[in-house]
Amino acid sequence: MTALDQRDVFATAADHLVDLVGRIGADQWDRPGLGAWTIRALVGHTGRALTTVADYIDKPAETCRIADAADYYLTAAAEADAESVRRRGEQAGAALGEDPVSVLAGERDRALAAIARVDNPIVTTVVGGMRLLDYLPSRTCELAVHGLDIARALGVEEPALPRDVTEVASTVLAAVAARRGDGVTTLLALTGRTALPDGFTVV
Repeated sequence: MTALDQRDVFATAADHLVDLVGRIGADQWDRPGLGAWTIRALVGHTGRALTTVADYIDKPAETCRIADAADYYLTAAAEADAESVRRRGEQAGAALGEDPVSVLAGERDRALAAIARVDNPIVTTVVGGMRLLDYLPSRTCELAVHGLDIARALGVEEPALPRDVTEVASTVLAAVAARRGDGVTTLLALTGRTALPDGFTVV
């Protein structure tokens, strides 16, 4: 993918999320979303894939610690605090207020405006400095995967994603699988030779 592609794909994923959230009924926000999260908390957590982009652009770093999106996930898995992630999601959900769609659309617009005013700076992420255009695929991946979570929580039987968004997310997660030693398992499953083990996940 080119640099321009990554910006465009992220924008497509962000638009898709806002459109999906616009389908949530007023009586659905407190329903189960994912794990201990309600739909509101799940949307709040997913929206952080937008807010962190703008926030991190405003926090330049001097050096790169993280090489790319797959490295970001691997490092986050080793260092992240699951309880903090859960709490931030709930806080972000509460911050959506009485008009979540408008708030989320504003977060999307802020992220896209921030991307448009810079080239490819080194930004400070939660796991260290990395180039913006290496960070964006991880955000596209978050928007894609949690977009599917939201659709499933809403009872959408065949949730759709734009093809380029699916391609970026799949590429990132396949790289994570290979680097953590699950490449062969993943290849065999993708080619129909074996099934994935119960509970298998790369994140």
